[in-house]
Amino acid sequence: MDVYLVVVLLKPTKKQEHDDGAVPTIIVQPQAVMAKDAQQAAMKAFRFVPEEHAGKEDLLEVRTLPFAAAMARV
Repeated sequence: MDVYLVVVLLKPTKKQEHDDGAVPTIIVQPQAVMAKDAQQAAMKAFRFVPEEHAGKEDLLEVRTLPFAAAMARV
């Protein structure tokens, strides 16, 4: 198991992008999770999604970064 940083974004709909110029917003700040790979880390990230965004899975985007890579960038 390795440590991954995960972030969850809420993407605007095409209509919101076009009409309002909306951009993705971070709904889950960077969190550390233990996982066997990036895919498992992404699945665990959904546990942190606030209840108010339940049912919006098609608008959510999870980004993962191995912790070692994140630390190398600091």
